[in-house]
This record gives sequence, C-alpha cells and structure tokens, in this order.
Amino acid sequence: MQLKDMIYHDMTIEVAEATRTRAEDRRMIGRFKVRVFASPAGEMAPDQAVPVEYDDGELQQALRQLDTRELDRAGLIALGRTLALLLLPPGPASAAVGVRELFAGSLKMLGPDAGLRLRLRLPHQLAAIPWEYLYVDRAGGGDGMDGFLALDPRVAIVRHEALAVPVAATKAGPIRLVAAFSANPDLPPLNLGQEIANLEAALDAQAGIEKAIIENATLTDIQDAIQQGAAIFHFAGHGIFNRNQMTDAPGVYSGAGLLALDDQFVDAEQLGINLRGHSLRLAVLAGCETGRRDGINVWSGVAPSLVKAEIPAVVANQYSIRDDCAIAFSRQFYRALVGGLPVEAAVTAGRIAAYNVDKEGRDWGVPVLYLRAGDGQLFAGSEDAEVREQARRGAEVDVNLRVKEVAAGGEVLGAKVREMLQGKLSVTVGVSGTVYGKVVGATFDRIGGGSARVEMDIDTVGQGGNAIGVVIDSL
Repeated sequence: MQLKDMIYHDMTIEVAEATRTRAEDRRMIGRFKVRVFASPAGEMAPDQAVPVEYDDGELQQALRQLDTRELDRAGLIALGRTLALLLLPPGPASAAVGVRELFAGSLKMLGPDAGLRLRLRLPHQLAAIPWEYLYVDRAGGGDGMDGFLALDPRVAIVRHEALAVPVAATKAGPIRLVAAFSANPDLPPLNLGQEIANLEAALDAQAGIEKAIIENATLTDIQDAIQQGAAIFHFAGHGIFNRNQMTDAPGVYSGAGLLALDDQFVDAEQLGINLRGHSLRLAVLAGCETGRRDGINVWSGVAPSLVKAEIPAVVANQYSIRDDCAIAFSRQFYRALVGGLPVEAAVTAGRIAAYNVDKEGRDWGVPVLYLRAGDGQLFAGSEDAEVREQARRGAEVDVNLRVKEVAAGGEVLGAKVREMLQGKLSVTVGVSGTVYGKVVGATFDRIGGGSARVEMDIDTVGQGGNAIGVVIDSL
C-alpha cells in the first residue's frame, strides 16, 4: 500500500435534529436525521435525510463497556455495526439513495491511490460517541477486524468543525516539535521517564524532526518553547475530564477537559489562548481523555478548544490508552509526517501500529482526529529525499502488514497488494472492485504452472491464494 500518493476526497456527513424521548415502556429512544452533504458519488438534499432511531440505554451500556475495556472482539464488532447503522444508514425502500449507498459508491469511484475522508458534522449531543469504531461488513461476510473503517488505509475519519482556517503551502524541511511531559503530584504516578525515552528514541531516528523536550512542564515552560517557533505541540501526561453529571445525550456527561501540568491544571480555553497565534500546524494530546466532549458546550474538551484557536489539526484520545499502544501509535505517526504523508494517512499508520500491538483490544480506535484545514497535507516532510523516503517506507510497514492479514472473505478496497502466497500473487484492486492481476506460478485449487493474465470481477482476496469469484479453466 503506497500512502505517499494517497489523495483524500471528502465525504461530508451531516447529522441534525437530534432528540431523545421516553417511550411508553420507559425506554429512552434517540432519534436524528443523517444525510450526505457532499461526496464523490453525490449528495442528499435536506428532505432526503434518513431518519435514525436507537435505544439509548443499550447504546450507553455498550459505551460504558468500551470505556472500561469490557468488550471482547465480538462485542467491539457488534458496537461498530450499531454505529455504522446509525451514521451510515441505507436509504429507505422509497428513497433513491441513502448514506450507505453513497459511501459504497464513493469508494468505487476512487482510484487505487485515492482515499475517502469522512468528515463528520455532528450536533453536540452526539459528538461524544466514538464514531472511530464504525464497522461495515466486507463482501463475503465474516467477523474480521477488516470491517473497522478506521483500520482501512483508504478511509479517514475526521471530526469536522465548520470553521475555515487557511493553511500556508507546505515546504520541505525540518519539523520542529515541542514535547511537554508532566506528572502532576496530585494525580496517580506516570512513567514519564519511559515515555520520554520512547519518544526520543523514535524521533532521534528521524533526521527530519527537531525536538524540544520539556520535562516537568509548566505553562510558562510551554509558552517560552512555543514562542521560539514550533510546528507541533505534543503533550504527554494526565488529561482529565471532570464529570459533573449525566446529561440527556448518550454516554455524555457535563464537565470540562483539563491538562495536568506540573504546577497547575490548565483548562481547555486557557490552553487554546496560550497556543493561539503561533506557527503551530498540529497539536498531539497524548494524555488520556483529552478528546472528550461534554455534549453541552461543544468547545469544553481540550482538543475542540484548540481547533477553535485555529490550529489546523489536533489528535487527541477519547479514552484511556495503554502505554505500549500509545508508543506504537506515536512512532509511526511521526515517521509518516517526516515522510511527507498527509495527517490522515499518518493517523492510519499509527492506528494500525497500535492494532498490531494489541489485536484483540480497542486502543487503535482511541485517537480522534480533528481537522479544520481543507486537507491534511500539513507537512512536506524532510528536505533530504533519502530521509523522507526511508520515513515513508517505515510508516507503511504496519499498513502493508495489515493488508496481508486480511482473511478470506474480506477485502482491501482499492489497495495495491503484493503478497507471497503458496506461489506468487500480484494484484491491483481497481475501481468498482475489478481486479487486473498477473498470476505467475500461483496455486489456485491446484491449478498452476505457466502464467496467465486475467481480468475478473472479484470481491475478496484471501490468504492462501484463494480468489473468490473467479474460475480459471486452464493456464
């Protein structure tokens, strides 16, 4: 999978009219309408919005289990399917098209080096739901992890705030990163020494990043470092979401987001004011729960407040995340930026790295990307072509590994796949699910020898050399 050539096309999904009412049996029922504001395959007028209804109690229970790591693989997939039915519903029988149909149609229209950026325009009542776990069943069925859209290299899920911000053209050159590490004495201890060591090890291997490490960071320390020029602000430490009370939205509490610095707790508004007006293009908040919102004030979470402060992109965590998964994510994420990849592709590379650390867990879905810029090409990468290419290839290692793990019954939409099977198979999945492949000495149900060029409609490419949907009489 070549992420360096990936061009993302927007599919903007708009949700409106979110309400909750109590049914006769005392259950709380949530309702809203969802439509495609724009996509490669078309759009939906406001009167074409698909009405959606869900059992609020069941959804809240699943979200609590996700938060506390009680969901096993089957439970995680079940939640993902539920979220996809809510946000990507098929059109009713009387409608010409629905959100799901435009999603599938948009993917089919894109070439092998193009991706689909799902921009989610959400009302505050629904912004706290972890849409990053959307699950769409692949052709051929099965319950594989390949159904999670956030693990598909061609699909990027971003939280879109309708606030335009211009981003200057990128130039190749070193990326200056200010990394603040803090372990507030009033909170549980953190192994920040290991965090610093791991971040330094990852960044030291990247000649394209100039780092400034702040230990025991205070607000004054951060101000001084940012004023000297920084493209990325990275924070590692405790992030806190002070829960005041349950609201009338699913899984949402009223409260405020805070960063725990060494000398004080900094709320979302204060942090945004201090980072605003500088050269920052990206903020990465590695603290737990920094991506949370309260569902009442859309800017109360730390990450959305930074978007409001006109930082083009913010990556933050919506739940707690294991250290090894966080380290894996950061390593590949920054490597991708040095390689000149768009931030959407960098997040995907990081997600897959976290998934490879814990394949049965949910931490790959914890990071949330807020993108205010028109596209995610925030950096051009290292000015040294060799450094840039090495970083790009390193970032794609986990992506290619993920492609190879797609089981029979799954599919990699539009990906370029080259894999060693029982023989050799090299295929390119093209537009509309058509595969143009050259099979050399491969074994397909004991059919082998010689070579053939085939053109076939195919839904899945599985391990072991099985091509479902194609019949080869002879070679």
